[in-house]
Amino acid sequence: MLQTRPRLPALLALAAVVAHPAPASGRKAADALVERAEAGRQSRVVVTLEAEGRYLPGESTDEQPVEPLELTVRTRLDYLDQVLEVDDDSRPRRSARRMDEAEVVIGGGEPIRAQEIRLRPEVSSLVADRLDGGEVLVASPRGPLTRTELELVQVPADPLELADLLPDPGTEAAPGDGWPVPESAARWISGYDALSSNTARVTLRSLDGDSAEFDLDGRVEGAVLGARGRMDVEGSFRFDREAGRVASITLRRAERREAGPVEAGLEFRSTLTVDRSDAPEGSEPIPAPGSPGPLPGDWLLLSYTPPDGRYRLEHDRSWYVFAEDDRQSVLRCFEGGTVVAQADLVAGPTVGPGARPKADRFRDDVREALGDRFDRVLDAGQVASPPGESRYRLAIAGRQGDEPIVWYYYLVSDASGRQLVAIFTLRASGVERLGRRDQRLIDSLRWLPPPAADPR
Repeated sequence: MLQTRPRLPALLALAAVVAHPAPASGRKAADALVERAEAGRQSRVVVTLEAEGRYLPGESTDEQPVEPLELTVRTRLDYLDQVLEVDDDSRPRRSARRMDEAEVVIGGGEPIRAQEIRLRPEVSSLVADRLDGGEVLVASPRGPLTRTELELVQVPADPLELADLLPDPGTEAAPGDGWPVPESAARWISGYDALSSNTARVTLRSLDGDSAEFDLDGRVEGAVLGARGRMDVEGSFRFDREAGRVASITLRRAERREAGPVEAGLEFRSTLTVDRSDAPEGSEPIPAPGSPGPLPGDWLLLSYTPPDGRYRLEHDRSWYVFAEDDRQSVLRCFEGGTVVAQADLVAGPTVGPGARPKADRFRDDVREALGDRFDRVLDAGQVASPPGESRYRLAIAGRQGDEPIVWYYYLVSDASGRQLVAIFTLRASGVERLGRRDQRLIDSLRWLPPPAADPR
């Protein structure tokens, strides 16, 4: 049965910052509580997440009843964070990270299969970059992450974002004072990419010569990947005035999210804890990968391998795995609040080694499958492929009801006769928006060696 695949629940991480010392108490300028950093400073970050709830894989009907799936998630991150660059306000803008531990344990009842997922050692050196709009990207200089690995390490409360919770520089703050959580922080607290309401507030609970204690509570409503959600959040965090950093934080979150075009719905409660400390004595500097400037595009690519392990491909971050089983994978390209295209990757029958697929037969099969939805062939022909392989592309215009549709069909085969049919479906109005992403996806496909035969 083709199963929709949930993403991991949101995580949280924090990083080292340096702030100027402040007087011990009373109403003082909030400059004393501003995070500031200098290039080269290191800190140790430990993150834990415990979450449990229900995953809702679709709407239930009389004909097809759907039972919620109970799910538990336990996550732990332990990493060394080193500031690489700061902006004009001395706020950290880019950091290098050495992930010493990054794992998630997923459990639940049938059909959820218990899993332990760990970040691969070869991609444990990462870079985080805060863009001008406030969004943080985590990139892998040593090869593509998988989507699951990205969701494990790209946390919604990134060290480069956390200063959003503190009072504005130059303002005065005393115990009892409060302020709204800004939109940028509401986004990373919730993980929502679009906000409709935000009542979350921060309150300064206490202030002395050593630390400042804060409380946070409220509700955030919005959407992520087109799915509307509502999250209640409450928690606290402590700012270490001597070290000039947020030393610890706890957030308790309760979320209800509807099903969307990319993901199923969910109901979850989670507790995030973060502890920050000086880097262990003798920690080696993390070599700065690359050079200043935008992150290279290949650092942002993701890798996908289907459950049967037949092939591997690379894709940009607009593609999400919607469903998969041993025969078929469904990816959706989501951008700007809408699904741009869907890619169905279906295992085809194996043919004789070296046999070249017959293009005429493929075109006839596609036309028959589309039936009265077919209008005309836009383009057809062989596309670039590795030696010994064949890749044939067929572009077709048609209609689905009253909606003009374009399909891109690919027939891909390797030297041993394994075949894959890839079908990209999109509205005709989205052709320009998709661009060449279908071709880049297929260009990246590499067949993997078949598993060794069981000697028994």
